[in-house]
Amino acid sequence: MSQLGTMLKWEFLLEFRYKLIHLSIISVVIYLIALQAIPTIDSKFFQSTFLFFDPVLIGIMFVGALVLFEKNENTLQALTITPMQTRNYFLSKIITLTTLAIITGLIFIVLKNGIFNVNYFYFFTGIILSSVFLILVGFILVSRCNSINEYLIMIMFAFLLLFIPPLLHFSGLFENVVFYLWPSHASFILFNGVLGEVPLNEALYSILYLCVWIAISFYLAYRAYYKYIVAGGK
Repeated sequence: MSQLGTMLKWEFLLEFRYKLIHLSIISVVIYLIALQAIPTIDSKFFQSTFLFFDPVLIGIMFVGALVLFEKNENTLQALTITPMQTRNYFLSKIITLTTLAIITGLIFIVLKNGIFNVNYFYFFTGIILSSVFLILVGFILVSRCNSINEYLIMIMFAFLLLFIPPLLHFSGLFENVVFYLWPSHASFILFNGVLGEVPLNEALYSILYLCVWIAISFYLAYRAYYKYIVAGGK
């Protein structure tokens, strides 16, 4: 088995052991129950919001939890002296957590709207690009943290920065063209296309803009990993 294949198997086992897969399924069930119990929030806007919130939860929170577990168990220190390539370490977490986001998002959107009422191009594009970006953001944030409390504070600020501006725009409370600078705004555009119509120019902008931010985030995450984990920098 290849090095990446071994890492993927290990990551899925870790996510199952730490109940991350269970938590993801539970979050879908809770949201479906909430939509059923409160019809006033059962709208395309709130469904798009869940599709964004799901990669946020899985991407930022779960990658942080996994890295902190590995830090505390000295797994990362051991990995740095093995022949394992750093890119495989990153890819294993990106692939497994993105797969989890796809599965939970698909369960939610199909159960809520039926299998034939979903635009799967926007669904898969939105979930994959958003999840990869947010997982890399999680790497950047957790590299500097040594405890879950530190990381929760970082998540809170990241969540407010990433989530609130596009939410204000798409809810109609405060619309402003400046919000197009937010990468999360591009995610919301793609998720709106899952159940509705999105102009082609906005869809292309969203895909290209998220790809640019993924490249930037990968570079920053790679540097943070070496500076704060491998080299033990402060």
